[in-house]
Amino acid sequence: MTQEGVSSPITSVRRCPNCGTRVAQNADTCYFCGHDLTKVPRTRRRITWMDLALVVALLVVVVVWWRMAGNTNRPVAAVDAEPPTAISSPAIQDAPAAVGATDTDPPGTNAAVPTSTSEPQFAPMEEFTVANPLNVTHRVQSGETLLGIASVYGVSVDEVKAANNLQNELIRAGDELIIPIPESVVEADAAQVVSSVFKYKVQSGDTVVSIAIRFGTQVESILEANRLSANEFIQPGQMLLVPVEQVPSAVLASSEAARTLDQSSQAAYEAPRLIGPQGEEALPTNEQILFRWISVDLLAPNEWYVLRIWPLDGTLDLPPTIWTKTNSYRLGTEWAPPSGRSARYGWQVTVVRVLADVGDGREIQAASAPSEVRTFTWQ
Repeated sequence: MTQEGVSSPITSVRRCPNCGTRVAQNADTCYFCGHDLTKVPRTRRRITWMDLALVVALLVVVVVWWRMAGNTNRPVAAVDAEPPTAISSPAIQDAPAAVGATDTDPPGTNAAVPTSTSEPQFAPMEEFTVANPLNVTHRVQSGETLLGIASVYGVSVDEVKAANNLQNELIRAGDELIIPIPESVVEADAAQVVSSVFKYKVQSGDTVVSIAIRFGTQVESILEANRLSANEFIQPGQMLLVPVEQVPSAVLASSEAARTLDQSSQAAYEAPRLIGPQGEEALPTNEQILFRWISVDLLAPNEWYVLRIWPLDGTLDLPPTIWTKTNSYRLGTEWAPPSGRSARYGWQVTVVRVLADVGDGREIQAASAPSEVRTFTWQ
């Protein structure tokens, strides 16, 4: 008689994950090391290629969005934006006082007058380029608006839009705009000019020469009016008499508007930036000379551009000093050198402020630093 064997199910050997000792299948703790066998070991999730691809795609989306948002947030033009205002004070650095005249100084200003302070040097202005005789190319800076740019150059927003084929006022930093400078100018009426004597409070760095150049007068006239000798010093705070010839009567009348203005709010402007004629440009004597510069801002009623033009050799007639509200002036051919002769001229622009007469005469102030001196040849 044969006996059938009874088979038992085969179970895997259970061991303690801590010490490796064999333990019972239903044991709760390891009898050898006391490790808790009821805890299920945690397994680390493996990172798949799909996960990596998703992360990379997400990063790409974030970078693209950030760049698009950066471009979109750049300043654009707004119709109701305000034009830029004049700076409160120009950047000044001390430099040795140079009172001697150069070959580009106006006639009558070549007297070497000492001063106890140094001549101020103003920070250079932002560069601009001339596209053609009546257009200026302007590179848009961050924060600028179309209205603000137009007001600086003394033109309208519509004129700038038309010159650049713009459908709206949206502009971005880095754009290059063509600014059409108006050729038409307002000529001064020579019959309405008078001679006047102004008061001027000497500022740090002033010399008699620089004062004469700035206000369109002669060094000898200032010395004589103030009974000064050529080697006498002038001091900051000193009040000088400045005789100026051929001042338009409108300039004197505008000083009355200063009575209602807050003088402390009238800050200094940047030096005017000259447009044309270009440096050392040669122009025919049978054509008028159009002088143009960039507007510093909207001038107050008692503020004027003063344009000085002078022959460098000093032998020709000196054109009159021009007081104007516009940022351009056309000089007639009657001031050209005689036929068959050529001559080099210098020119410079500054902004001047005239204050009301409070009983002891009108005071005159420099509302800006002088522009650079440009030269041209009339031939």
